[in-house]
Amino acid sequence: MGSPSHQTRNNRTLLMVLGIASMLTWVALFSAGLLIDSEPYRTALAKQDVTVHNLVLAALLYTPTSVALLSMLAGLMGGCSSLMYDHEDLEEQVQSAEKEGNQQLVRRLTLRLSYLSESPFSSMLRGFLVYLAIISGILLAISNPFEVTSADQFIRLAGLFSVIAFVMGYDPTRFEDLIDTLSSLSHKAAGKK
Repeated sequence: MGSPSHQTRNNRTLLMVLGIASMLTWVALFSAGLLIDSEPYRTALAKQDVTVHNLVLAALLYTPTSVALLSMLAGLMGGCSSLMYDHEDLEEQVQSAEKEGNQQLVRRLTLRLSYLSESPFSSMLRGFLVYLAIISGILLAISNPFEVTSADQFIRLAGLFSVIAFVMGYDPTRFEDLIDTLSSLSHKAAGKK
C-alpha cells in the first residue's frame, strides 16, 4: 500500500482524468445536440421503427434529454473540481470559528467542507436535480416548450442548466451565497425608492 501523499496524487490524477473526460464528453454532446437534428430519429421511433440506433440518437440529440445529460456532466465536472480544492484552509477556518464560538459560521463552513469533499457522483446527481427543478418550472409555465426546437433554444438551455449544475456540483453553498447577495441587493434597491 502506498504512502498517503502517493495515494493523494493518484486520487488527484484520477479526478483530473474523470474531470477532463466529462468535459470532453460535454463538448461532444453539446456539439452533437447543436449540429444534428433529432427529428428523423424521433419520427422513426414514432413510426414504430424502434432500434437501438434510433433510440440512442433521439435521446442524445433531442433538446430536453440532451440538456439533462449535459447537466449531469456539468455537475460531475463541478464535483471533480471541488475535490481538487485544498481543504486545509477551510478546515483552519472551521477551527478558528469554533475557537470564537461562532456556531452559525461553524455549521456553514462544515457544510461547505462536506460538499467540497463528497463524491463527484453525488455532484452529478445534484446536477440532474437542477435539471429536474428547472425543467419542471419551464413545463409549468409553457405547455409544450419543445414542440419546435432550435439551435438558439438549445444553446440557451444547455448554457443555463450547465452553469447552475456546475456550481451546484462544485459547492451549493456558493449558489446560496449568490441568492443571499441578490436578495440583499434587491432589498437595498427597494429601500432607496
